[in-house]
Amino acid sequence: MIRRMRADEAGSAMITALLATTMMLALGLAMLAIVDTQADQSAQERTHDRAFNFGESVLTSEAFVLGRNWPEQAPASGTLRCYPDAAGIGDPGFGAPLGDAGSTDAVKRLVRNLNESYDPARDGAYTGASWKVNVCDDSDPDGGGPLAIPTVWDDSQLANPNWDANDNGAGNPPGNGRVWVRAEATVGDKTRVLAGLVAVRTTAAVNPRYALVSGGMSDDLGSSVDTITNAGVLGGVVSGLLDTTPTVAADPTAGATTPNGVTGLRCGALDILDGSTCVSGTLAATAAIPAVADLVTGDRLEHFPGTSSTPDRTIDRLRTQARASGTYTPVSVGNAPVASGNALNPTDTAPATVQACTITGTPSASTVVFIEQVGVTGVNGSAGGPGDQYCSIDVAVAKRFKAIVVASGRVVIRGNNTTTAASNTSVNTFTGVVYALNRQRLTVAEGGRGLGDGSGGREVLRIDRGAHVRGAVHADGKSGRVGIYPPPISFDSNALVDSLVPCVDSIFGPVCTVRNLIKALPGGLGGVISGLLGIGGQTVATVTNGLLDQARPQRTSYGSAITADVAAITSLTVYGASGVLPGTFRDLQAR
Repeated sequence: MIRRMRADEAGSAMITALLATTMMLALGLAMLAIVDTQADQSAQERTHDRAFNFGESVLTSEAFVLGRNWPEQAPASGTLRCYPDAAGIGDPGFGAPLGDAGSTDAVKRLVRNLNESYDPARDGAYTGASWKVNVCDDSDPDGGGPLAIPTVWDDSQLANPNWDANDNGAGNPPGNGRVWVRAEATVGDKTRVLAGLVAVRTTAAVNPRYALVSGGMSDDLGSSVDTITNAGVLGGVVSGLLDTTPTVAADPTAGATTPNGVTGLRCGALDILDGSTCVSGTLAATAAIPAVADLVTGDRLEHFPGTSSTPDRTIDRLRTQARASGTYTPVSVGNAPVASGNALNPTDTAPATVQACTITGTPSASTVVFIEQVGVTGVNGSAGGPGDQYCSIDVAVAKRFKAIVVASGRVVIRGNNTTTAASNTSVNTFTGVVYALNRQRLTVAEGGRGLGDGSGGREVLRIDRGAHVRGAVHADGKSGRVGIYPPPISFDSNALVDSLVPCVDSIFGPVCTVRNLIKALPGGLGGVISGLLGIGGQTVATVTNGLLDQARPQRTSYGSAITADVAAITSLTVYGASGVLPGTFRDLQAR
C-alpha cells in the first residue's frame, strides 16, 4: 500500500520547483527592469545636473567679466537688441562649443575659464557640450520706464537693448548699472537655461576733490605783466588778480559743503619757495610766490603725495571704455616741443602751430577719448621724439567728453585767441577731465620712453589762447607740468600816470611837469613804475592798486582757466566688482 502511494506521487516535486523558479525569475526580471530604469534615470539626472552646473558657470563667469567690460552704450556695430524671433526665442547672442578658442572678444573672455573647468579630455560626458549667452537691459519692455524695472526674468526681456540703456530713475544716464544675463548650456541631450540680474559697482576714476593735480604749473599772465620789474608791485598785482579771479576755481554750483576745486602739487614746500621747480611764468617771480596759496578760492592748495592720480587698473578700464565706444587712438600725429627759454628745460614748450589730435570715432559727452601715443617723428627715447610730442584739441567751438586721456605725449587745449568768460561754456571751453599720463617718464620696461621723472618738469598739458577747462586737469609724475596761458594782461602806462600824478594848478593853468617827466622815462612800464615810486612819490600800494584797476577787468572777463565741475568729474567712472543680485537667479529649465 505504501509502495503504491509513492509511485502515484512521482514527478510532483519537480512541478512545484518549476513553478517556484518561474515566479522567482519573473520577479527578478521585474526587479532588473526597475534597476535598469533607475540607472538610466540616474544617468539622465547626472547629465541634467552637468548641464545645470555648466550653465551656472557660464552665467557667473559672464557676470564677473561684465564688471571689466560693462556694456554702457550701444555697440559700434552688430545687433543692438536681444531680438526675439518668431518663436519668441532670442537671437544667437554669443557662444561656442566647449573647447572652442573663440572668434569674438565676447567669446574669448569666457572660453578660457570654461574650457579649463569643463575639459572633455577629463570627463567625456562634456564632449560636444556648448554654451550661449544673451545680455539684455533691465528696462521695462512694456514702456513702464526706469522706475518699473522688473526683478524677475521674463522672455519678453529679450526684446530689450543688449546694453545698459536705461537711467537710474533719477535721469542720470547712461545706464543704471544693471543688466540681465541669460545663459544656456547643452550637455549631451540636455539643455538648461538660467538667468540672473547682474549689477556692477562704479567708482569715480579721479578724486572729485581736485580740479588740478600736477607736478608743477605755470600761470603766465602775459608779457605786459612780466614787464613789471619791481618785485613788490608785481607780487601785489599777481596776488590781487588771483585773489579775485583764481587760476583754479571751485565749482560755483556745488555748495560750500562739497569740498572741490583743490589744487594738488607734487612739489614740496622747498620747491614752492624756490619757484623754479614748482611754479613758473609770472608766478615764479620772487614776490609772487606767496600768491601760490591764492591759486584757488579759500587757500585750497595741497601737497599731492602720489605720482599718479589713479591706479593703472583704473587707466586700463578707461582704455577699455574708449575701445568699446570706438574712440581709442593708438597713434596721433604731433609736433615736437621747441625752445622755451627755460634754463631747466630749454626745449619744452609747444610750437606756435600744433596739429590737431587724431581722434577715432565720434566722441561725445558720454565717451572717453584715449590716445596712446602722440607723434611718430624723431628718435625713440629722446625728448621731443615719438610719444613726447604735442597735439591740440580746438575748443573754439566748445567740446565735451567724459575725458581726453593721453598716455604718452602732450596735449594743448586751445581757444580762438579771444577773451570769453569762463561762464560761457559754449565757446573756448572743454568740459570733462583732461588727463596726461606722462608715461614717457617711465622706463622702457614699464612701457615708457625712459625720459625720467626728475623735478625739472616737462609741460605735458597746456591751456592757451583763451581756452578754459570746466571739470578737472591731471598730469601724472613729478615731472608732469601744466602750463596755463590766459589772454595777456595789458596796461596803459600813460593812463596810470595820469591817474596817480596830478598836475599843479598855476595862474598860467595846470603844470604837468612831473607827470610828463615820468611818461618820458625809458624802459616802458618798468620805467614808469620806477618814476612813480621815485619822482612821483607814490607808494608801492598806490601803484599796485592803479595797475589792478586796469588789470582786474581784463582778468575777470576771462575768468579762471580751470573751474571744477563736480558733476563732470564724477561722471567719469570705472566699473568694479559685478555679480548676480541675490533673489534674481532663475532656473528656467530646458526649452
